[in-house]
Amino acid sequence: MTLTLRDIENVALLSDLDLTQKQQLLSQMLVRTYKRNEVVVQKGQPSSELFFLLSGRLKVVDYSPGGREVGFIFIESGSHFGELALIDGKPRSASILATEKATVAILPKQHARTLMYSEPSVSEKLLKQLSNIIRMNNEHMVMLGNTSAPNRVNILLMKYARPVDGQLIIEKPPTQSEMAMMTNTTRETVSRTLSQLIGQGLIRKDGKKITIADPAAMEEMILDC
Repeated sequence: MTLTLRDIENVALLSDLDLTQKQQLLSQMLVRTYKRNEVVVQKGQPSSELFFLLSGRLKVVDYSPGGREVGFIFIESGSHFGELALIDGKPRSASILATEKATVAILPKQHARTLMYSEPSVSEKLLKQLSNIIRMNNEHMVMLGNTSAPNRVNILLMKYARPVDGQLIIEKPPTQSEMAMMTNTTRETVSRTLSQLIGQGLIRKDGKKITIADPAAMEEMILDC
């Protein structure tokens, strides 16, 4: 695949750069394509590149001492990742896998560090991203601290729902296996919880899309547990 200016413009971190800067980045980046379930970044490996997801979707995962996969977040098209290892020089803190076919642009260390430290708009966005990561990790820890497995699923649904035309909708929800991984429960528990929520009229499913039909009732359920 050949990178184009449109690819660069679709990356939020790079959107404020001028045309000359974007053209320079085009000559510095490498492009790789990954199949579904293929490892993009391996935990523990030394790496100092900055990555940009041009298409597809990725998930950030870690593993318990027993080898069980524990999920954290998803990376959507137009996002960047890999800045932590680039900043502190330490090995990758988690693995990243493709959940579908994905195309990733890679900016080598030398160029990435120049970009990070010499462009104010990039530096500001990176700081905001790091703040967001801290908040998301805190929210995830709070969710896992809930003793009710079904309620952890409820919290996850509300976390991923976004306002769309006056409704709370999850356009691309995690699979039931991914929900189980992210809430430290079983796929059967997730399936049963979703069925109960549908039966109670609290959520609706239209294909893969999930609509929170009664946000107030969902919030009340979460607070009562």
